[in-house]
Amino acid sequence: MRDVLHFNLVMLLISAALATAVFGSEGDASRAGCTAALYSAPNLTFDLGDEESSAESSWWGMADWSRRKKVVVLNLAVTGAIGIYGAATWDYGSNGFATRDEGWFNSDTRYGGADKMGHAWSAYAVTSLYSRIYRDWGFSDEDAILGAALSTWVQTALIEVGDGLSKSQGFSWQDEAMNTAGVGLAYLRHRFPAIRDVVDFRWEWFPSPAFRHGDETDIFTDYSGQKYLLAFKPDGFLKTGDPVLKALEFQIGYYTRGYASSDEDYFSNRHRYGYIGIGLNVTYLLERLTGHRAAGLFDYYQVPYTYISVRDDFD
Repeated sequence: MRDVLHFNLVMLLISAALATAVFGSEGDASRAGCTAALYSAPNLTFDLGDEESSAESSWWGMADWSRRKKVVVLNLAVTGAIGIYGAATWDYGSNGFATRDEGWFNSDTRYGGADKMGHAWSAYAVTSLYSRIYRDWGFSDEDAILGAALSTWVQTALIEVGDGLSKSQGFSWQDEAMNTAGVGLAYLRHRFPAIRDVVDFRWEWFPSPAFRHGDETDIFTDYSGQKYLLAFKPDGFLKTGDPVLKALEFQIGYYTRGYASSDEDYFSNRHRYGYIGIGLNVTYLLERLTGHRAAGLFDYYQVPYTYISVRDDFD
């Protein structure tokens, strides 16, 4: 129990230090100074122009909080939840630090690499979510995505460190590499609009046979119901404004089937698939038909059966 408490405390302190470093200095540093600070010192400074809330403001009156306080509390809360859940579910802090070589996308890995794609997409989506929150709190687009990337990367790294201190898990540098790739892609997509116009990274889920029959209950580990893909938007390249080009996209994806123990009654063998396809840009069509983009949800989630594809069985 003492090791678990120590581990959770360390996680909280790191998260608090991160949040304070990223958004804590609310002075008048120039953008060039911010960039230099990012690469040369742990005390990052940003031109946020935020005023501290008054001393009389209630701690629980979130509307009165400064942006810095909101960021610190959010990072503390998320990191604390990670530590508590990890200690309860994955025995964080129960073992000395150990690593585990999980491999990449080989047929003899635990999930054929679907879990690695899951790490990348999750980090990508969480970074985007953090960026949206930070923008809503009044940060500039540049500061929001930089802070989001740092928050997500540190917290996913802490999860991996927690795995390294777990008897049942183990630190996986492959997982950490995919986390970093997901964070990096999200940063580039939000930092440079031209990239956002061209490509989306999406997750598709349609319940697997095991899930539909109750043999699998976790959406995020139901790998036989998932696909991961990059969707390329032609009009993002050509900039014609043509509605047909806006409505269509080209896709390249990867998925596995039959790897989970719950799949044994539904798949005779394990399979890894790559595919290419032509699909509909659901976000664009939704906006054109209804005037709403559903908060960009379908830039991240691929609606099943909205594309045609050909696949290659790697096994």
